Amino acid sequence: MFKALWAEDGGARDGFVAETKENLALLEARLEGRRFFGGDSLGYLDIAASALAAWLPVMEEIAGAERSTLMGEEEFPALCRWRSEYIADEAVKACLPSKEQLVAYYAPKKDGFATRGKSLQK
Repeated sequence: MFKALWAEDGGARDGFVAETKENLALLEARLEGRRFFGGDSLGYLDIAASALAAWLPVMEEIAGAERSTLMGEEEFPALCRWRSEYIADEAVKACLPSKEQLVAYYAPKKDGFATRGKSLQK
């Protein structure tokens, strides 16, 4: 996922985006008919996938509008619904910083992310 957001434009980035979307499709299929990955309540896989709920939108915003949305509503409706429900869960809200706080924290690190993204292509 990191490579898809921060790699330089071109064939390598396109490959990273395609690979990321293939992996997201596997998670999308796992959520079919379920509120959370384990059913009606939060479980370990939900926590393990929390980066998709909280940090992916932040990193996409920091990377800029020129970077396509990796987890769009049309392509991944179950994952987007899960993200909304995960973030809205009372247990999660109690310990998860807001998107604004995360953007404020990570935005100054944008240049470092871009540098690492370039190095991933070598």
